[in-house]
Amino acid sequence: MPTEILGANLGHQRIAGASKGVACTTTAAFTPFHQGTEHIDIVPRNFSTAVVVKYAFCPYLIILKADSADGLGGHLEDNTQVAQDGSTATSVDMGGFTAGRGLYVGSAVPFRGAHIDVDGSNGSGGAALTAYYWNGSSWVDLSDTDGTNGTRSLRVDGAITWTVPSAWQSSTLKKLAAAAGETLDSSGQKWSDINMYWTKWEWSAGITAGTTLDHILGINESTAYAELTDSVAYEGRIHNGFGANGVAGIEALTNAGTANLIVTCSAMNGYFSTGKVL
Repeated sequence: MPTEILGANLGHQRIAGASKGVACTTTAAFTPFHQGTEHIDIVPRNFSTAVVVKYAFCPYLIILKADSADGLGGHLEDNTQVAQDGSTATSVDMGGFTAGRGLYVGSAVPFRGAHIDVDGSNGSGGAALTAYYWNGSSWVDLSDTDGTNGTRSLRVDGAITWTVPSAWQSSTLKKLAAAAGETLDSSGQKWSDINMYWTKWEWSAGITAGTTLDHILGINESTAYAELTDSVAYEGRIHNGFGANGVAGIEALTNAGTANLIVTCSAMNGYFSTGKVL
């Protein structure tokens, strides 16, 4: 089999997910990589009935929270890093997010949803989520399935999923703002001219104070998973950041029964970090 010779040591290393391995069942488990990861090792073990562990990488997302009802014309809080840094010490604060405000979630590639790790639960009200995609001229309902809706959205951990639409078109934030008759706020200029596949998430009612999300991980558009048998490892470099090959974590599940997946992140000559974009 091919061998990769690394021109650097693996540097700092940390486990991602649970000690002794992420618990895998026939329901997908999502594990974020540590911010700054450049190399990963994944080792499946402890198979019970399972024949393979199936996996896919989570596409890196750009996550912008509108701080007002002005949409892209108002201030946009960039939660890209805190939502994908692999740390429970940082989180996306959704408390006080009012009905009709937009959470803009985009990627360099199409994606079929996002997995949400809820830390502080949405405690009251009947907030329901509607997610939209951009078809080149307007926002269209994705008819999403909200797995976080335990009597209300963002109540429990879960995946928000949809069927990837064939009419989904990439666009820039600047063009999206112009189509709404708005001028993109200066807070969105970092991503203003980069084409992405954008979604807009809106809730029917306000989100209660104290609602926080430890991670928002993109779900790969394909279910043609790669597969590993017991104790057969995969290792390789990754790009932990925005781009067509950018990834933020891993989705893993079994074909049957249970298993564990040890996920080791290496920073090589760099270092791990957490926190908001500076």
